Formats: sequence, structure tokens, C-alpha cells
Amino acid sequence: MKSDPVRIKIVIYGIALLSCGWLSWKTLQGEQSPLTMQHVSAAIKPESFSFLETSPDVLIDRIIILSGLQNQIEEIGGKILQEIKQSKDKPDNPDVAMEMEKIVIESFGPEHFHRRLRVALKTGSDIERLANLAHSFNSPQMRKITEIEGREFDLMAFESFVENVTRNPLPTNRIRLLQMLESVTYTTHFAIELTASLKRAMRMGTVNDDNAAMNALDAELNTQKKKMADNIYQAMILTMAYVYRELDDLELEAYVQFYQTEEGEWFIKQAVNALTEAFRAGALQTGKRISELINAKKTHTKPSS
Repeated sequence: MKSDPVRIKIVIYGIALLSCGWLSWKTLQGEQSPLTMQHVSAAIKPESFSFLETSPDVLIDRIIILSGLQNQIEEIGGKILQEIKQSKDKPDNPDVAMEMEKIVIESFGPEHFHRRLRVALKTGSDIERLANLAHSFNSPQMRKITEIEGREFDLMAFESFVENVTRNPLPTNRIRLLQMLESVTYTTHFAIELTASLKRAMRMGTVNDDNAAMNALDAELNTQKKKMADNIYQAMILTMAYVYRELDDLELEAYVQFYQTEEGEWFIKQAVNALTEAFRAGALQTGKRISELINAKKTHTKPSS
């Protein structure tokens, strides 16, 4: 989750970490005084480099690559499959479970996310906005952040980081910056929607197209989403603290400020909305096909594709 809620890799691992007993908001809070920080006058200054392309499609493809989203949407199917394999709602039947794996990979294929993302970034954009975004993502600072966000998540290193934070709480100012980054990137919102979509997909196979049962399931999930918010928020802050630990406060604040610019704010909203809808669509398709598969197994008939 990249982190852009958008930072998909961080989101997925953040959700998985909710089950770990050492997640405690109190471990994040220290009594240190806020650090004195120099005012950052601009978010992230791009290199003096001009893109020659004037085609929106070319610029959008370049933005998707430079932002790190291209690599991450290619991993979505595999990461979602990992989450489902660990879900208590996964099918008990091993044959159904095996077929389900194929369904998940197909329903959460990168082409679905890429298509929705390209459409979203093309909607309401112009050459100047796209060029500014491409320039920003091409800056040394943003390339550094994209490289950090694209690394494989090391769970053992994360556990060690959490243990250290437990002994030595993060400075107040660091927490403030992480909270600001979470806010401007809608990370918790994205994680909740992802979690609920996956839960719904797993449970659809048990309701057998019963409208009343589906309505009850949706009501239950809406209630769970409200209860999940605080825990997921805490997990996101802690996970982001670990992922961005190499950035100093000025770099982290500059990253926050990027998403407060007109281009950055527009980009993150478009990306989050597009990816959220892609997740929902993928989960709906997964749920329908799993339900069909389970019913087919019961009646010994072959499900349609």
C-alpha cells in the first residue's frame, strides 16, 4: 500500500497489522515539545526539465509511472489474494478456495485499475496541470519518496521499529506531520473502503442472492466501518511512521505540502476515488463469481465465466 491511499502497499499491510497486539496509540504519544521547523515556502520543486510531450495520454502514463502507481497496481491482485487467504470468511472447501484464487487474480487485474485511473486523471485535467504533476513527480525529492514507498514491506523490521517506538515515543511534531499526511492522502478512508469491500466479497457466497440477506450484510458492514475507523487510523499513522522514517521533518512537511497544492490535491482525490471504485468493482465481481462457484459446487454444475 502506495500510501497514497494510493499508496496501496502501505494500506494493505496496515490492515493486516490490526490483528497485532502491540498496536497501541499510546506508544505513539510522547511528552516532547514540538520541534522548531523552518518554514517550507514551496512544496517540492521540480528539476528544471521540460517534457516535450503535449498529449494528455502520454503525460498521464508518465505520471502513473513516476508516482509509482504503475508498479503497485500490478501487485494488487497478489496482495489481495494474501489478505483473502488469511480471512476467516474464506471458503472451507479446498476446491472452491483454489478456484477462488483464479477469480481474485482476474477480478483485481492491473488492467482494471489502470483503466479507471487513466480515465480519472483525464477527467477535468488540462496539459498544464498534467505537465506540472509530471514535473513534480520527476523531482529528486519525489523520486526518493516513490522509491521508499515501493520497497517490499519488512514485517520483522516493522516489529522492531514498533518496539523502539514503545520505548521511545515519537516526537510530537513528527506525529503532527504524519497526521497531516494521513489527512491529505485520505489513507484511513481508503483502507476502510478496501477492508469493507473484501469482507463483502467473502460473505456474498453465503447469502445466495438473497436480497434481504444482502441488505443485512451491508448494514452490518456499515456499522463495522464506523467501528474500524479509529483502529485503522492508528495503524495507518504507525505504518506511515515506519515507512517514512528516512525522511526528516522538512522533507515530510514538503511531501504534505505537495498534496496541499492545487495539482497535488486534485491528483490525490482523482486517484483515491478511481482506485476505490476499482476495488469495489473488483470485490463485487469476486463476490458474485464466488457465490456462483459455491452454488455450482452444490449442484455439480459448471459456473459461467
